[in-house]
Amino acid sequence: VKGIEIFEPKRIDECCGFGGMFAVEEPEVSVCMGQDKVKDHMETGAEYITGADSSCLMHMEGVIKRDNLPIKTIHIVEILASGL
Repeated sequence: VKGIEIFEPKRIDECCGFGGMFAVEEPEVSVCMGQDKVKDHMETGAEYITGADSSCLMHMEGVIKRDNLPIKTIHIVEILASGL
């Protein structure tokens, strides 16, 4: 898609902390991991966090809304579809 600049966070292999039942069984750890992941993305200066896993994006969106952070999430398909 033309005009998109890509920024990668420092810890690209680090989990967002959602992990299905993990978020239910370890909610405090899950939230901390989500906050760390969003912070890592924000440090890049990106406007959006994108990916292909809807549950990860949903988890990070929850962190963003709860903490009123100036970044958004968007699924990769939405980006690709916008170029059609």
